[in-house]
Amino acid sequence: MTGARQSRFLLWIVVLFCGHTAYAQDGSLTRDGVQLFYRAAGSGAPIVFLSGGPGFEVDYMIPVAEFMPASYQRIFYEQRGTGRSKVATMTAANMTIAHVVADLDALRIHLKQDRLFLVGHSWGGMLAMAYAAAHPDRIDRMILIGPGGPTLEFTEWFNDNIHMRLRSEDVEAERYWSEAPKRGVNPDKAALEQVRAITPGYFFDRTKGLAFASQLPDGTLTLQVNTLLFGDMAKGYDSRPGLRQLDRPVLIVQGHQDPVGDKTAEDIHAAIKSSTLTYVNQCGHFPWLEQPDEFRRILAEFFTSTAREK
Repeated sequence: MTGARQSRFLLWIVVLFCGHTAYAQDGSLTRDGVQLFYRAAGSGAPIVFLSGGPGFEVDYMIPVAEFMPASYQRIFYEQRGTGRSKVATMTAANMTIAHVVADLDALRIHLKQDRLFLVGHSWGGMLAMAYAAAHPDRIDRMILIGPGGPTLEFTEWFNDNIHMRLRSEDVEAERYWSEAPKRGVNPDKAALEQVRAITPGYFFDRTKGLAFASQLPDGTLTLQVNTLLFGDMAKGYDSRPGLRQLDRPVLIVQGHQDPVGDKTAEDIHAAIKSSTLTYVNQCGHFPWLEQPDEFRRILAEFFTSTAREK
């Protein structure tokens, strides 16, 4: 793929989750003519989980929720254009950063919360930051896991960092599927197969990456969501000015071998004065998979320290 084409595949790795949780309850709200769905599990103050892509369904965040204290309610939010939150006709006019931020604020109102506790992975971290930049007074806390950057600068090295770890067979599979739409293959299917091909580049441990790729579920990504939102961000996305106004606890969890790069996490940390940046060694883009014990320890420490601050 070309560099421009590759940027569309930013952070499209997901953790396998087979089916909806049996204990989750469906909920929905409507904004701007779009019905936005979520599933809620447990009780207590809500934590909203924001998945990556953009364009991936939220189910892969369910295992992340298991690292959170049981005293919180989990809200698995299906972003505009993903899961059941379908948009009849997606265009550059109705799939923008402004739209997804407004959707998230509508969810806050629906949940009857003055402030939101957001946990975002990858693109989900970028969405959390975009929301915080627009509404710094409506944030309770945030946990950003391997987030994309406050600007798109990190896309300059992101794909190189992935591809430097790939083997010839990975690159050949990626090339094959990049050309598949020309052969009549569904674009969403072809895009997902490209993700499967390059999955090892997201991991420190290639064996874990290959095992993970073999379990990626079909039908979990919508290519057009990714294309349109990146197109909107390309117009000059920069969340740093708003983030400098944020004065709530923020945890940034960054794998040292995450292809997003340490500089990305450092740029976020510099913009958010109340943030804590914690690195995880021998770890790529998915710390809860590669280093679960360390991930659990880091989160427990954050919850303990911020509970005292509330």
